[in-house]
This record gives sequence, structure tokens and C-alpha cells, in this order.
Amino acid sequence: MAQDRLTRRNAAALLAGALAGAGSARAAKAFRSTSGTRLEPPHYTPPINIAAVNDLYRRMTAPIRVNGQGPFPFVIDTGSNQTVISQELAAQLGLPLGEPAALNGVAGIQMSPTTRARLDVGPRRHRDAALSVLSQADIGGMGLLGLEDLDDQAVTLDFRGKMLRIEPGRRSVNDVDAVAVKAHRRNGQLTLIDADLAGLHVTAFIDSGAQNTIGNLALRDLALTRNPLSPWLQTPIVSATGQVIQAEIADLPHLRVGTLNMPNWPVAFADLHTFRMWKLIDRPAILLGVDVLSRFEAVCLDFHLDEVRFRLPSAG
Repeated sequence: MAQDRLTRRNAAALLAGALAGAGSARAAKAFRSTSGTRLEPPHYTPPINIAAVNDLYRRMTAPIRVNGQGPFPFVIDTGSNQTVISQELAAQLGLPLGEPAALNGVAGIQMSPTTRARLDVGPRRHRDAALSVLSQADIGGMGLLGLEDLDDQAVTLDFRGKMLRIEPGRRSVNDVDAVAVKAHRRNGQLTLIDADLAGLHVTAFIDSGAQNTIGNLALRDLALTRNPLSPWLQTPIVSATGQVIQAEIADLPHLRVGTLNMPNWPVAFADLHTFRMWKLIDRPAILLGVDVLSRFEAVCLDFHLDEVRFRLPSAG
């Protein structure tokens, strides 16, 4: 479950240190498209350290009704196929716990209690949804909505407005100021078709439930080859299920998505169970988290059109 990187306390401290002195310059840096068009410094200022990213992440929730009650703030996780409700909310609503079921975490599979409830997601109503149950402190909200409840919808992460919207994909407004990148489905996730790292193809996923961006070990090896002098830091990644896996952190070199060149930002590299599930061990792959996505004013994941739209920081 890709949302399992929610409690990277040690990673947060290391990332903050890595950004010291460089974060402000990066935040103010103008974006440049591959066509060479320069965009003026934005009115929207991206967060300059991991603490600011975490604060923004906590705001990016959607109102979800459970058994007709609420709404309650749920984190939207486009990196997971499983929907989760917090132990605290399940107890508050009197939801009975059922038999434990397998839950995929960063380090492997772990058994988790389950329950069932009806979810109202945006304009949709879902009856008798199966939910895994985890601690609210671990999942970062009262619940976590996975891909199973987002089919054919559009999810907009509006970082400038500090809000999240879910609407039918066919009704989502075409943003003329956004750059659209085609995607295809891979186990429900939107995989960006046109992405490369320093000229070499990389499989890139949008993970709205991740505070931090994580690359696989094949991508780490490529980064080491292309940037042998980059400093590397060791840190554990703590799963929402309590599992721990070791990771290395370094600046990601020259990631391009469609016509966009992503700004440099410290990235964790780890042998996640998620990559094994997707059979992405030998090919470079990356989960793009909120720390990178928040470089943009807004990012829209359109599951109806199978595309991702990035709204660049505006010039006025």
C-alpha cells in the first residue's frame, strides 16, 4: 500500500537538513518547458521544506460520508487499491470489526482488521464497502480512500487553494493553463506514458497519498551512475502498518514528465513491496509524492480521460 510512507519522521528530519540553504532558491526558481519558454516566478510559492510539505499534505483531504454520517476528512491515495478507515472513526461510528485480511505495506503483506460501511464519495454512493482498519495517527486522517473508489472520476489536488476536489471525470473543467500528460492504467494507477530520467525512460506513478517521493533501486543505480558525487543519506521508512524498511536519500537528477522538467528535490530510494507487486524491480520506476507534486499550483488526475494535468505556477 503506497500510502505507508506517512510516518517518515527520521526521513523528514534528514530531508529538512538536505534542503537547508537550497530550499528557498529552488522554491523561487521559475519553471521552464522543454520548448524553452520561460515562466515568470509564480504567485503560488511551493513549500520549501518537508515540514511545510507535511502541513500542506494534512490539508489535502476530501469530505467523505460513512453510513450517512459526517462528512469526515479522508486522505485520497492514488497509489493504493485499498480503502482504509481509522480505528478511532470505526469505533465512533460503532462499526463492528471483522476477520483480519491481508494489507499490502511498503515492506510486505501484513494482516489488518477489517470492517464494512457505505461510503459517499463526491457525487457517488458506494454500498457495503470493505475497509481495512488502521490507527488514525498512522494513516494521517480519519480515513484513506484508495483507487477502488475513484474509477472514472477526476481528482484535483489544488495546492494553491489548499483543497482537494473529486468530480466526475466527464464533467471536469478543461484547464487551459495546465499541461496535460497522457497516462495508462496499471493495476488501477495512472502511469505517466512519457517520462524519463536524464534521457532514459522511467515508469512514473502519481501517489497523492504519499508525502514523499520514492524511487526503486533500479532508479537509484541510475542516479548513482549519472550523479556519482551526490551526497547520500540513510533513513528508515515507517509503514502505516508498523513495518520499517531502509532507504537512501539524494537529489533526483533531471526528471522529465511530458514537456515538463521537474525541479530537483531530495528523493528516497527503497526496495518497496509496492514495486514488487507491480513487477517493477529491474526497470527504473518512481512514485511521485506531494513533495514534488506541490511544486505545481494544481495537479488533476483524470481517471475518465486517462491523463494527468499539471497547472504551472502562474505569472499573474
